[in-house]
Amino acid sequence: MHPWLRQAGGAAAAAAVVTALSFTRPVELLERPVGDALLRLAALAPPALAPDVPDVTLVAIDAASLRAHPAWPWPRDRYGALAGRLFEAGAAVVAFDIDLSTPREPAGDAALAGAIRAHGKVALAALRQRQHVAGVGELEVVSWPAGVFTAAGARPGHVVVPLDSDGVVRRAQGTADLGGERVASLPAVALELAGVALPRAKEAPHRVDYRRAHPPFPVLSFADALEGRFEREAVAGRVVWIGASAAEFQDLWTTPLGAARPGVWIQAVEYRTLAAAARGERTLAPAPRGLLFALAFGLACLAGRAGELGGWRRVAFFGGAAATTGAACLVALLELALLLPPVLLLAQLAGHYAAGLERVRQRLGLRLRERELSLVALHEIGASAAESESADGLEIGLGLLGRSVDAHAVALLRAAPDGGLEPARVDWMPRGELAAVDAALAVQTLASGRLRFLDGAIPGRPGVPGRALYVPLLAGRQPVGVLVIESRSRARLGDTELRTVATVASQLALTVRSQQLAEDLRATLGASVEAIASAVEARDGYTVLHCRRLALFSVSLARELALPAAEVEAIRLGALLHDVGKIGVRDQVLLKPGGFTQDERREMQRHAEIGHRIVQPIAGLSPTTLCCVRNHHERFDGSGYPDGLAGDVIPLAARIVAIVDVWDALSTVRPYKPAYPQSRVRELLRKDRGGHFDPTLVERFLRILEEEGDEMLALVAASAEPVP
Repeated sequence: MHPWLRQAGGAAAAAAVVTALSFTRPVELLERPVGDALLRLAALAPPALAPDVPDVTLVAIDAASLRAHPAWPWPRDRYGALAGRLFEAGAAVVAFDIDLSTPREPAGDAALAGAIRAHGKVALAALRQRQHVAGVGELEVVSWPAGVFTAAGARPGHVVVPLDSDGVVRRAQGTADLGGERVASLPAVALELAGVALPRAKEAPHRVDYRRAHPPFPVLSFADALEGRFEREAVAGRVVWIGASAAEFQDLWTTPLGAARPGVWIQAVEYRTLAAAARGERTLAPAPRGLLFALAFGLACLAGRAGELGGWRRVAFFGGAAATTGAACLVALLELALLLPPVLLLAQLAGHYAAGLERVRQRLGLRLRERELSLVALHEIGASAAESESADGLEIGLGLLGRSVDAHAVALLRAAPDGGLEPARVDWMPRGELAAVDAALAVQTLASGRLRFLDGAIPGRPGVPGRALYVPLLAGRQPVGVLVIESRSRARLGDTELRTVATVASQLALTVRSQQLAEDLRATLGASVEAIASAVEARDGYTVLHCRRLALFSVSLARELALPAAEVEAIRLGALLHDVGKIGVRDQVLLKPGGFTQDERREMQRHAEIGHRIVQPIAGLSPTTLCCVRNHHERFDGSGYPDGLAGDVIPLAARIVAIVDVWDALSTVRPYKPAYPQSRVRELLRKDRGGHFDPTLVERFLRILEEEGDEMLALVAASAEPVP
C-alpha cells in the first residue's frame, strides 16, 4: 500500500477510536466543570433579553411570607386573591410552580378557580415524584393540578427537573411523559399563553441557557404581593412566576452558576431560554466534542509520521493539516461563540500558545476558583443579611468568608458604646475551636480603623504557626466592630482574597449597623406599644393590666406551639395592642354596667376595625401584630367580626389571642359580670371548642393552665378588683 494512504488510513482509524472514546464517562466528567467555568465567565456579559416577549417577575414564598402566614399549607383563596391582584396590576400570565394537585377546603379552591376563570392565562405545575407506599415500595406518582382548576381554564405544564449524574441541573426536559401523556414544560406553556410560538427543536431535551439569568429577575415577597405592596411596573406586561424560595420547602438545586437555586428560579431561566429561541436567537447547544477530539487526534497521528513523507506529499500533508486545524478551530469557535465573543477566544488561544497551555490553564482555574468563592460569599452574605435580623445571618457570612480564605476560625466582635467591645461575639469554628482573640489588639484595631495582618504566629496561641487578620468594621466613619480571621496556613493571602476580605468586611459592617438600628427601633417600638397599652387600660378601670396579662399568656401559648421567636414577639405586641380601638368608643358605651342595645353593640364591635386603622401606619409592626388587633374577635365557626373569617383562614396569632382574651375576661371582674371560678371558666372554654375557638388551641391552652395555673391565677388575683 502506498505510504501516504497508510498515513491517511491510520489517521482515520485513530479518529474513529477517539470519537468513540470522547463520549465515555471520563471525558464527560472532564467536560462538565470546564463548560460550567466558561458559562460562569460568559454570564458576566449576558445576551440582551428577547425583544417583544414578556419578561419575568418572581413572587417568592420566602421566610418572611411564612412568618406572616405560618399555618402551612395555605388556603387556596390566598392564591386566588394574589392572582387577581397581579392581573389587576397588568400581569400578562401567572404561572404557579406549586403543587395544587390535592383538592382542599371547597371555598378556598372555588376562590382560586374563580380567579382563574375571571382572568385566564394561568399555568399550573404538573409533576412526577417518587413516593413510598406501605407494602408496595417506591412508586412513581404523577400529580396533576386539581380538576376544579383545569376545568376553570388553567393550563398544566410539567416541572420535571432532570439532574446530571453530579447533581447539577444543566438541561431542561422539553416535553415529558406524565402518566402516558406528553406534556409541555411549564415555561413552554407560559410562553404560549403569552402569545409566543415555541420552536419544535426545544420540545426535545436541551441545555438551559444560564447566561440569561442576567439581568436578575425582579423578586417580590408573597406576603408583600398579597397585600399590594409593590410597584405596578414590576408586574405590568410580565409573566409572573409564583414559587417557593424558603429553605423549608427543600426546592433548592445546584446549577452551573452555583448551589441553592430555587426551582422557580430555574423555571424562569428556562422561560427566557425558550423566549430567545422563539425569536431566532442562539442559545446553548451540546458541544460537538466527538468531532473536535477526532480532528485533533487525527492531526497528531499524521504529524507523528510526517517525517516519512517527501516531496509533493509533504506539501500536500501540511496543506491538509492546515485545513484540518482550521476546520477544528472553526467548529470550536462556532460552538463557543455562543458563550464568549470570538475575539476573546482568539486572544485566549494566543495566550495559551505564548505562555504555555498548562501554566495558563492552572492560573485561569485558580482565578476562576478565587472569583467564584468571592462572588458566592458576597451573594450569600447579602442574601442572609437581607433575610435575617439575628446573629444567624452573620454566622452564615462568617462561614462563607472563612471558607473562601482558608481560615480555621473567624470571630466578629461588636463595638460597645464606651469604645470597647461587647462581651458577646459571633463565631464560625468548623473545627470546634474558638478564635483566640487578643482583646487589646482588637480594641486597638477598632480605635485606629486600620487593618492588622500578623504573619508567622497567632496571637493568644504561643508557638502555633499561622496567620491572623484583624479587620475593623466601619459603617461609613462609625466603628461598629472587629473581624478576627485566624488560619493555620502559612500561605500568604492573594490579592483576590484580600479584596474579598475587605469587601465582605464592608458588607458585615453594614449588617451589624443595621442590626443595631433594628434593635434600637424594636426597643423604641416596644416602649411605644407599652405606652399605648397603658393608655387603653387607663380608660377602663375594670381592665387594668388586662393587656399585659393577655400578652404574657399569649406568649406562653405561642411558645407551647414552638413558633419562631420573631413570631412570638409579634404576638406579644399584638396582644398588648388588641383593644387599642376602644379609644374610639364613647365612655357611655365602654363603661356601661348593663347590657348593650343593638346600636351600642355595633359601636363596641367597631373597636377592632378602629384599632387596626390606628396601628396599621406604625412602621415596624408585622402583619402578625396587625391581625391580632383586627381579628381577635373572629370565631372559628365564621360568626365573628369584623371580617367573618372561619377556621384556619383566621390567622393563627388572632386565634391565640382570642382564647386568652376570653379566658381573662371570664376570670376577672367586669362591669357586666363577676369573676367566674376557674372550673366554670374551663368548662365554658371546652364547651365553645369549634364554635368560638380553635379546638386544638383550646386543649393546648388548658394544658398550660394545668402546668402553670397557680402563677397565672396569682397574676389574675392581683388585679381582680376594679380600680375606684
